[in-house]
Amino acid sequence: MKKRIWKIALSFAMMFFVTVPTEATTISVPKRGNQEVKRESEEHGKGSMNSVTGLTYQPGTMDTKGLPSKFIQKEAKEDLADYIAPLTPVKDQNPLGTCWIFASNANLESFLKQKEGTEYDFSENHPKNLMAKGMTTGKNPYSLAWDIYQGGNIDMMLAYWTRGTATGPVLEEDDPYNNDDSVKTTVSELNKKPVTGHYVTGSKTLGTPYYNEGSKWWKSDEHKSYVEDMKAMIKAYGAIYVSYYSSDATDYQFTYEDGKIGWSYISTKRKGNMDINQTDHAVTVVGWDDDFSRNNFYHDEYMDCRPSKNGAFLVKNSWGTDWGEDGYFWISYEEYFDLATTVTDVKQRAEVYDHIYEYDTFGLTGSWACWDEKRLVYMNRFNRSTSNQQKVTAIGTYFVQPGATINVYISPNRDAKDLVKVAQQKVDKMGYQVIDFSDQPVTIIDSKYLAAIEVIAPEGEDPIYPVEDRLESYDPKAEALVGQSYIADTGISGVKKGNYVDVVKQPGGKNLNVCIKAYTKDTGVKLTSLSGAEVTGCVNKTYTGEATSQTPTVVLDGQQLSEGQDYRVVYSNRTDPGIATMTIVGNGMYSGSVAKNYTIAPKSTTVTSISSTSKGKLSLKWKSSPKVTGYEVYIKKPGSSKYMKAKTTTSTKTTLTQLKSKKKYYVKVRAYKTSKGEKVYSTFSKWRSRTIK
Repeated sequence: MKKRIWKIALSFAMMFFVTVPTEATTISVPKRGNQEVKRESEEHGKGSMNSVTGLTYQPGTMDTKGLPSKFIQKEAKEDLADYIAPLTPVKDQNPLGTCWIFASNANLESFLKQKEGTEYDFSENHPKNLMAKGMTTGKNPYSLAWDIYQGGNIDMMLAYWTRGTATGPVLEEDDPYNNDDSVKTTVSELNKKPVTGHYVTGSKTLGTPYYNEGSKWWKSDEHKSYVEDMKAMIKAYGAIYVSYYSSDATDYQFTYEDGKIGWSYISTKRKGNMDINQTDHAVTVVGWDDDFSRNNFYHDEYMDCRPSKNGAFLVKNSWGTDWGEDGYFWISYEEYFDLATTVTDVKQRAEVYDHIYEYDTFGLTGSWACWDEKRLVYMNRFNRSTSNQQKVTAIGTYFVQPGATINVYISPNRDAKDLVKVAQQKVDKMGYQVIDFSDQPVTIIDSKYLAAIEVIAPEGEDPIYPVEDRLESYDPKAEALVGQSYIADTGISGVKKGNYVDVVKQPGGKNLNVCIKAYTKDTGVKLTSLSGAEVTGCVNKTYTGEATSQTPTVVLDGQQLSEGQDYRVVYSNRTDPGIATMTIVGNGMYSGSVAKNYTIAPKSTTVTSISSTSKGKLSLKWKSSPKVTGYEVYIKKPGSSKYMKAKTTTSTKTTLTQLKSKKKYYVKVRAYKTSKGEKVYSTFSKWRSRTIK
């Protein structure tokens, strides 16, 4: 099994939507803005950080046929009522680096306004305090490595929207924005904020393009394709989240035909034909105009920064309404865009699940691949919660490889051989996706169950799977445990035969989980608890080198239960000497567990030699007993009927001193193992005797 971590340089943005000024296709006399109206970008908070997911742009995932030449606000001169991304009001992030939260919320708000016809105002304060480093007091397992001035990205917001705890969205009225970085809160207080119930069940990202390297990259086919895909996303889903490079910028004021002042932007790096390998600000792209004049961008007798062709996107910023065109500006198609992302589906949480099972608290942080393989399987084992009978009705994962085919499997118990196929899907995008199979749910019959995804790679590619990995510069609190996530470089047939490995035990996998969430619904049946069951037949054992087992009898309310049907037996520390545990775990219609301890005694030793060659001394040796802590030597003195402990040692030999000459002494030895603070003993060796010299 080999890993490939896909490197990226994506950034995230601030997204928002609202009504905007007049159309801009031609200008009269362009002019520079005066300082009474214009504020430089450098005065404002930014905060878009590169993505760590490794998702690179794949052309062809959007339908770009028949796109209109204009897709802008209703207030434009033409009747564009059919071409409008639903908008919500402009906000102000300043002075914090929280553009990524504003942009993400604006995308979600626009999507919901388009889908439901309802305008929401979601809180930026809630995710800011929950995820930005240093904004809470006490323990916060959800905080990231970046503070409120460094920023973040939409990957973080997708994790926030899709997890089961410390989640959102929350309404602005329930947690208003506070730009004072000295105001702290606690996770407990944040979790008291009422969540709206919206659950993101689908998203799409164009990922990171690599067309920004080399001369005039904005003329490349890849860049042009990215721009067209952005347009198609806006038309299909509403205003979208995008990041761009706002530093070293040239903002420019121009005049519309009707005399109103417009605002445009172009980066210094772009105008100088320089590579741009990062972005630093996130915004919401709300529309476009293919005829927006190139003359509306900065140019004078000293410097000409105009793009080579007409065309620009209309952008909603998060620097307040006193910046730009009431908070909006135009950006040329020939600019560097990154991480164009949108929500594609939202449902009510109660519609999706009663219970959610997950390990990827921080969402997607990387993509791994198996080299030279056609198929791979990634799988999570979950512990059933609650005493309600549950059925698995859906899973959630991140699509990371367009063109791949994925098959979804569920096992109602912990046995991979019982995995059953419940869904198949062709991957046509990159982003988060809930896959519903409620028409053929799988009822959980064990305290543990499995959710697995088989990836079949496109021709000529290696299969890729999504992971959450601990990255000290991103999610330093991510953790993974043995027994949670598994991978296999075979198909599902190999997994059913037991050919899979624990991710944590693989090189580089210490704090890594695969990204699969499982969603369950209660069946309405209450499971019977085993807490009052009487368990007999648990007996102590002796070490043999083999795993021990028991033959228990379990009786509950006078009825003897059946192993396999009503319960299964789980062991811990069942091989080596010490204290072992047998746990009766509810199966089928039973929940809960009953644990019984038993001992595994060390193997007895044998005294191999005994001698007295010096006055008052007795020397003896014995065989080593495997897996023990030490030995105790007992002696019976002349005239006594009892053995007394003479010495404790970790060696297999000893010499006893200060014994009476010409008297006969008896000795025997036993091994012991210290387990859970107690000593577990072997039986004594056969006694040996010797007369002291």
